[in-house]
Amino acid sequence: MASDQECDEVDVFSCMRERRSIREFTDEAVSDKELYAILEAGTHAPSAGNMQAREFVIVRSPEGREAVAATTDAGITSRGTVLTQRWVSRADVIIVICYDRRRMGARYGDKGRTDMSKLDCMGVAQNMMLATTALGLGTTCVIGFDAGRLKDVLGIPAELTPLLLLPVGRPAVQPQQVSRLQVEELIRAVR
Repeated sequence: MASDQECDEVDVFSCMRERRSIREFTDEAVSDKELYAILEAGTHAPSAGNMQAREFVIVRSPEGREAVAATTDAGITSRGTVLTQRWVSRADVIIVICYDRRRMGARYGDKGRTDMSKLDCMGVAQNMMLATTALGLGTTCVIGFDAGRLKDVLGIPAELTPLLLLPVGRPAVQPQQVSRLQVEELIRAVR
C-alpha cells in the first residue's frame, strides 16, 4: 500500500488488485488531506450528461457514526441478535454518497431519476475506493441501510437520496487475496 506521499506513483491496476473490503479499523484518524483526496477522486467519476447529480455527506463524530450504524441492517447474514452492521461506527469517517433525483431527472426523466443516478454513484464509489486503497486506508461499500431513517438521523435534505456508505479508516487487518473468476470464465460470446 502507498503512503500519502507516494500516492502519485501508485498505478490504478495495482490499486484494483490490492483493494480489499475492510471492516476493522485502528483508532488512528484519517487526515483532512486524505479525506479531501478521496472526495476529489469521487468528483472525477463519469456522469451521464455531466449532470454530476451526486453529493456527499461526511460523518466524523462518534455520535454521528453510531447513528449511521443504527440505520444499517445485517441482511441474511445476521447472527443471533446482531441485526445491524455495528462495525460501520468504528471507521474514522463515513462518507454517505447521495444522488439528487431532480438534477438527473430534469434531463433524462424517470431513467435519470433511477438507473442513471445510481450508476453515477457507483462510479463515484469505485473511484473513492481506489483512492482509499492508494492512500493505504481501508473501506468497503455498504448498501444495507434504511435510507429514510438515515436521512432523518443525519438531517439529509429531501431532494437527496442516500445510496451508499463508505466507512473509511486505517485498516486493523489486511485480508488475504480473494479468489476471482478468470476473464475467460466471464465471457459469454466473442464476435
